[in-house]
Amino acid sequence: AGGLAEGQSRLLLWAVAPACAYALSRSTVPQPRELSAADRELLHSVACQTWRYFETLGGAEDHWLPPDNVQEGREPWVARRTSPTNVGMALLATLAAHDLGLLDAAGLADRVDGTLTTLEGLELLEGHPFNWYDTRSLAPLLPRYVSTVDSGNLAACLLALKQGLMEKTREPVVGLALAGGLAMLRRAGA
Repeated sequence: AGGLAEGQSRLLLWAVAPACAYALSRSTVPQPRELSAADRELLHSVACQTWRYFETLGGAEDHWLPPDNVQEGREPWVARRTSPTNVGMALLATLAAHDLGLLDAAGLADRVDGTLTTLEGLELLEGHPFNWYDTRSLAPLLPRYVSTVDSGNLAACLLALKQGLMEKTREPVVGLALAGGLAMLRRAGA
């Protein structure tokens, strides 16, 4: 009797397996949710603070390259070294700042051009960027090595940047995002 029940259980599982597989393979589309005004304001505030990091610390004196980090304390200390991942994130932060109206089209073009021009002049190893560069001297830092992870991150960021910039060619030069971003900066006390 035990063998018969086990066989029936297996048969039942085989019978319902296609329905289970179908149910599990169906794509689910999440329902969009509206952000509350408070959540929207919080996200805009975080975006402004994040952009200020790149805007303030990744300027012309550092060849448009962002620092790896800042140590906060009584005497803040800026790590004037950068990696390909940091550079990629700075480029995407610049694009996002423009999308949010925190940076005008000319500022976007200047910063992206400055960063890409710097990248073109960096010392490379067989066409690949080293993992760490001094943001002031642009010299590769010791130990000199190539990180496939960081190089891959930069490549992915450059692809996203290209797509974002291509979309910009279809937008008006001065848009609603700029007006909204300026209002957000005023509220944030910039």
